[in-house]
Parts: sequence; structure tokens; C-alpha cells
Amino acid sequence: MLGKLRRYSVGEDEEVVARARQHFVVLMRPIALMVLVAAADIAAVFAYTWLPIMIKIAGLVALIACALYYVAKYLRYRSLEVVVTSTRVVYLSGVISTSRREIPLDRIAEIGVQASLVERLLGMGSLRISSSGEDPDLVIPAISDPAEITAALNSAIEARHDRGRQSTKPFAAARGSAPESPLDKIAALGDLYKRGLLSKEEFEVAKAELLRRL
Repeated sequence: MLGKLRRYSVGEDEEVVARARQHFVVLMRPIALMVLVAAADIAAVFAYTWLPIMIKIAGLVALIACALYYVAKYLRYRSLEVVVTSTRVVYLSGVISTSRREIPLDRIAEIGVQASLVERLLGMGSLRISSSGEDPDLVIPAISDPAEITAALNSAIEARHDRGRQSTKPFAAARGSAPESPLDKIAALGDLYKRGLLSKEEFEVAKAELLRRL
């Protein structure tokens, strides 16, 4: 499925594999806080009429603050998104100031999920993606259906590796036999790329696969 991600465009040869958002339970705390403050305000107005007016005004201000807190949490909930494509995983967040982080599938070293018993019952957990570079781990809390997004990530990585292995076949056919070392294979693939026998995408995928073997 080719198309556009929110605040991010996919390439011509890139396919959206899966999307994930935070679980709606992240909104329960601000909702509960707002309900409690509203109940206290109602009680102060109708049950405890003897309370000073300043206390009642303070309660109203607290309710407005809780409402603003909920709106901020809701906007963050709606803006946060994890998108898995055929070439990378993209993390998007923010409404006014957008934050985005991308990790190519070839650089993903480990994918993990941390979830307590309650989180497992609710179908949520923290998703951790470690890259093979020096970048810090990408940790996204309270992701809905973390097992599903993890499976999609693993499938996308395996599919990319398969495409890399397939891209080495034209090289073997052109040379008649496989070179002895991965570095020789990379040099030969570069020759095929310069001659137009391999696309840039096929060359990059095959090179990444061979570098993993060093």
C-alpha cells in the first residue's frame, strides 16, 4: 500500500507495513483527575455552601487546569504514531512542534517489549528498538498491541534481508562463481551498479547484507 504517512512521505519503492499508536488507557489518569476535581467543585457549591468564595474559585481554577491537562494529553495521544515501512521504522509525535525519528531496518539490532501483568491483560506494553549505531534506544511506552507491531517489524526485516540475498544473484551469474570474501562481492556489486545492471535500491540492500557478514 503506497501512500503518505502523516507528516512524512514514503518513497516510490517504499511500502507501509504496519502502524501503531498508544493505548487509550494513557488518557484514564487525566480523565479520572478531572472527574474528581469536578465532583469536589460540585460538592463545594451545593453541599458545602458555607465554604469561602475564594476556595470555590480555586476549585474552579483547578478544574480548568485539569481540563487543559487532559487536552494536552489527548493531543499527544493523537499525534504519537509508529509506522513500519519496507525500509525503516518511523516514530512521529508532537502537534505544534513535531518530533520524528527514523531507524533503517538494516540498522535494527534488537526489538523488545516490556509489559507488566496488568499491561498484558490490557493488550499494551513498552516497545524498545535498539539500533546497531551509537544512537540511543527508541523506547515508546503504552503501545497498543505490541506483539502485532513486533511481528510486523520482524517480518519487514526478514523480507528486506531476503531481497538483499536475491540481489546478489545477478552478480553470481555475471561472474560465473561467487567471490571468496564479502568485500570482493561488494566491489563486484559496485561494478554491476555502475553498469546499470542493478538499481540503487538493490545495490544498497545487497551491500548492507554483505556488511552484516563481516
